[in-house]
Amino acid sequence: MCGVHVEKKAIEPFFPPGSKLAKTGDALDNGEYGSGCDYAVDNAPTLLVSNFFHEDAPTARRIAEKRATAYSDEDTKVTVDASGNIASYSRGAVAVEACPGYPSDRDGLPRTAFSVEILAYYPKDLSKAEKALTQLLRTLVPAVAKANGC
Repeated sequence: MCGVHVEKKAIEPFFPPGSKLAKTGDALDNGEYGSGCDYAVDNAPTLLVSNFFHEDAPTARRIAEKRATAYSDEDTKVTVDASGNIASYSRGAVAVEACPGYPSDRDGLPRTAFSVEILAYYPKDLSKAEKALTQLLRTLVPAVAKANGC
């Protein structure tokens, strides 16, 4: 998934039936200030995965609240997991991880943390989407941290 190995069963709940899977975008582990990829099934947007480095250390809740307002129509409820590092909202979730000491990028922007976000356009079962998104983030975040030297 976007350059990070993920087991098929971790992403299966987010893909509808179809005959053609298309991916566009970059790998999450490329060291750029922002990266990500989109997946589409039969030309219908299905999953958006992105990684951003941050100069400050935003909370997962703060980012999720902004996304819930932007992407969730009337459902702006945000749920934060026990660690406080992952927050979910209708059809999406975000994880924030510290990345102290990571060198600035080519533009000289400092990086103290990064976030990985997932927006699912077609979860097969909305009642299970929050748990599946959280588990997928728990798989992606360590791989992105390791690849980027955090």
